[in-house]
Amino acid sequence: MPDGAASRIDGRQLAASQFNIFVPSAFDGIVLMYNSVSGAFAAVETEEFEGIARLLDQPECGEAEELQRLAEAGFLVAADRDERAKIREGYFETRTSEKGLSLTIAPTVSCNFVCSYCFEEHPKRHLSDEDSAALLAYVADRLEPGAPLSVTWFGGEPLAAFKQLRSLDEELQALCDERGSDYTQFIITNGSLLNEEKIAYFASRPGFTGAQITLDGPADIHDGRRFTSAGKPTFGKILDNLKRIDGRITVSLRINLDRENVNRIPELIDLVVKEGLAGFVHPYFGHVVDYTDECGDLDDTMLSRKEFAAAEVQLLNLMIRRGVRPSLDLPRRYAGSLCVADAPGGAVISPGGLVFRCWNETALPEGEAYARLNQDGSLAQNAVREERDRFWKDYDPFTHAECATCDVQPLCKGGCPWEADKRPVDGPGHCTPLRYNLPDVLRLVHLRDSIDAIDPGEAAAPPRQVV
Repeated sequence: MPDGAASRIDGRQLAASQFNIFVPSAFDGIVLMYNSVSGAFAAVETEEFEGIARLLDQPECGEAEELQRLAEAGFLVAADRDERAKIREGYFETRTSEKGLSLTIAPTVSCNFVCSYCFEEHPKRHLSDEDSAALLAYVADRLEPGAPLSVTWFGGEPLAAFKQLRSLDEELQALCDERGSDYTQFIITNGSLLNEEKIAYFASRPGFTGAQITLDGPADIHDGRRFTSAGKPTFGKILDNLKRIDGRITVSLRINLDRENVNRIPELIDLVVKEGLAGFVHPYFGHVVDYTDECGDLDDTMLSRKEFAAAEVQLLNLMIRRGVRPSLDLPRRYAGSLCVADAPGGAVISPGGLVFRCWNETALPEGEAYARLNQDGSLAQNAVREERDRFWKDYDPFTHAECATCDVQPLCKGGCPWEADKRPVDGPGHCTPLRYNLPDVLRLVHLRDSIDAIDPGEAAAPPRQVV
């Protein structure tokens, strides 16, 4: 859609936003309108859309009321507005003004699994009582009254240190209650240790938003890549635990895709339906990539970004049609920081009181830590901290040349900082699958919402964390 001529309203010259995206829906005679900056989304009949398109192309032909509606939704913007510059400006303004703490806490970095594509080593280290006390002091020193605290329990396998997790959780809840702060928590677990005691515990916690659990296909596929340290299968145990949950907590079911399992995922989707999990298990897809050297040689099995994006759409479509509600949201731009790494109040804390800025670093030794917690909650200075301080203070997700012409830049802002930093600035950042499948995702959201309108009452999918 050309930007078209500008028209004046309320003293402003208007033109079509460069981030308008229009696609035919899955239904005949319906066009989907979307703006990747404002997040505005509408489904309109073809005849109505033709009139809107004329207004966007020639705003001077429109009535003030019509133009105002389009401007409020972001489909029309001030003609002299540098939209990309405003996106960048908004990122830095919102990021620096964020309040509260966003913590990833690893009660242990050991794990009872040895997954073929894992990005971590798993030394046998748990949080000690001293580590926990230092962590609590760190939070107490930094959490302002009324500011939120968000915790993601991570590992290794965090439930392998459930005693430490539970003790910390209860202490953090008490601290937040005292400060008048909202406290939310989420856990990333392989699911094998999620027994009745732990399910009941998390179901009782007021700020618990859900669990991420992974199944990578039907039993033979999953057990060939996600097995215990003793080489034993894990699929049956995880499935039993999922059935035991029975809706008491919400589950984001992560399915990691590569060439070895992508064609077998329909069988897993059928199993989710057959076993009665579809009402509270919300599948989504992870891309198996070589984040770190620990991942091993994945060149022969790793899907390209385009291949992953295509597979994601096909499988999401299949889930919707088979009555499984996937973790599928209307794409929205990040309001501020991209992840724990660039969040002003972000930190990854692991056994030994080690502090990192990225999940991918969680199991690294002390010599590579960003900092270490002192017993009073302060951070011990070291050369790594000084270097990472400078990196994150200066981090700019808008440096990659190809991002400057991409329609989905407002949604990803260059993607995962860990991965984007590895890439030459004359190319793309770490591209989200939306770069390749956004039109299809919009169709799927509309399809899902249309089905919901016929059969209302389905619970919304939970938030999820993605490594």
